[in-house]
Amino acid sequence: MGPAFAAPAGPAFSGIEAVKTQPYGKSAQVVEIHGERGEPQPREWTLLLSDPKARGGVREVTVAGGKITAERAPLRGTTDVVGLAPLETKLLTFDSDRVFSTVQSEATKSGVGFHWIDYTLRTDPQSNAPVWTVKLYDHMGASVGSIRISANGGSIVSPLQTDPDLRARADSTAKESRKGGLANDVETAASRAARSTKDSTLRFIGSLQEAVTGERTIGPKEEE
Repeated sequence: MGPAFAAPAGPAFSGIEAVKTQPYGKSAQVVEIHGERGEPQPREWTLLLSDPKARGGVREVTVAGGKITAERAPLRGTTDVVGLAPLETKLLTFDSDRVFSTVQSEATKSGVGFHWIDYTLRTDPQSNAPVWTVKLYDHMGASVGSIRISANGGSIVSPLQTDPDLRARADSTAKESRKGGLANDVETAASRAARSTKDSTLRFIGSLQEAVTGERTIGPKEEE
């Protein structure tokens, strides 16, 4: 995860353009694009490349703002990567910003609130088409659902599947948190912060009142 105040990385496909400018851009093929904690976009994108000229045949490139920020050739955990089909860049028409809009719309319709999302783009082994797999998480990092969206046109490949425990958790939360979508979750967090600030202020005033008059009529009492 990037620095707390780092700017979002921008759309994912900018990473492919950045790779094309490198010396290995002609021989290496992008097989996966991954981004974590998108709110709505992640701080950086990680591109995995099948590259016969790299150690282990795999190159990992990190991109932010359309610029490469890190590169490495991992020696471990690359077996699955080597077997992935390359992404056909000519078919990539539905970038991560549009993916988020679809996720937000589907989550809102389903009443699924989320705090961030993880993106993964790969070539689907059954259809040989590029498909986004998006996983949704709440503020505690618990999974609340997942959805698969075509990177070639934006059609929904697999509808939003909610976590089986989501409804049980929702029943114990505030009503507004069940409206669905990232925006509502942000609004809920803001309102909770406002209420917390108000409670703290009233508690301070009440404590001052009690110290001066010997009784408290304002705000909640200090916790024991």
